[in-house]
Amino acid sequence: MAENSYIELLHNLTTNLAIAVDQVKGGETKEKDGIEFHADDYWNRLGLVFKAIAHEATKLSLTFSSPPLPTAQECESLVTGVEKTTLALVSLYYRLPKSQGLRLRKSTQNAVVNVIQGIIDLAKAVEHNGCGSSEQLQSTGNVWNGADIFPQIPKDNREAVLKLICEAQGMATDALQEIQEAVDSGGIGDDLDELLGEDVGSDNENTWSDRDKTLLGPCLGLLKASKSLLKKTKDTVKKNACCNSEKIVTQLDDLADNIDRLSPAIDEFASSLYPPLHYQTLNENGKAVYQIHGTILDFIRKCEFVTENDQQWIDFLHKANQHNWDNINTHLNEVS
Repeated sequence: MAENSYIELLHNLTTNLAIAVDQVKGGETKEKDGIEFHADDYWNRLGLVFKAIAHEATKLSLTFSSPPLPTAQECESLVTGVEKTTLALVSLYYRLPKSQGLRLRKSTQNAVVNVIQGIIDLAKAVEHNGCGSSEQLQSTGNVWNGADIFPQIPKDNREAVLKLICEAQGMATDALQEIQEAVDSGGIGDDLDELLGEDVGSDNENTWSDRDKTLLGPCLGLLKASKSLLKKTKDTVKKNACCNSEKIVTQLDDLADNIDRLSPAIDEFASSLYPPLHYQTLNENGKAVYQIHGTILDFIRKCEFVTENDQQWIDFLHKANQHNWDNINTHLNEVS
């Protein structure tokens, strides 16, 4: 087979697959809400197509693993197989109705885009590097990994939102741990001493003043409230939420939107606690966290999946949130 022929075929393949990725990212579902959705059948079929994508990637990679190059007919057959399987994957994605949850659709979209992008990278690796390159092997492995994680991706909106909350909880835990370690070491200079071999620990830029230290307690308390809020929210969703009601599905999506706002707010607030402190920035970032806490707690209180027993921890965290914010304001007024 002429080299230019297979390069052209692979180039056309990557172009068509890139169009498919754009369609998945920007396209609307073709499935009308109100039509009965058979979840088990849907996810079983989608799982089979993911396996088929991995199989097509394996055939493509093996065919171009070493010379001789495939014939024009063989290459066209390979490309056709990849395109048909990708079309089946895109079509199935479109059959996931919005009524099943926006977060579920987003999670599924990411999985679909990831595996198609893996095929694109594989075809490009062969197109640009020829047979058996390290890029080809890596891209093949990426497609396999994208297909292998299918059993772990969320299959309903509850699972999708739980995954988001767990990720946010992990970030909040890391942020709190890092700032706590800095507090325990007295600042950020000790680590720099070891890295640079210099005595920078005495630099006021790298340590908290006595006034700063009075702020750290309630600020850490606000971060701990974030961690507790995410944990209790996760536990409540895991225990009580289900997706047999469109209202609960929508409430889970709305909760996820609020969690999306909280995560970067926690990160900004934690970053503003490192020395030297800029009180105005700390105040603005702390206020953002405090307000989002209140919004989430007020929202959760009204959710259908929240029980009377949950009201106790909601009330407690409301009080803790207000207490920490009041203390932050008190100390800020003292140092300003």
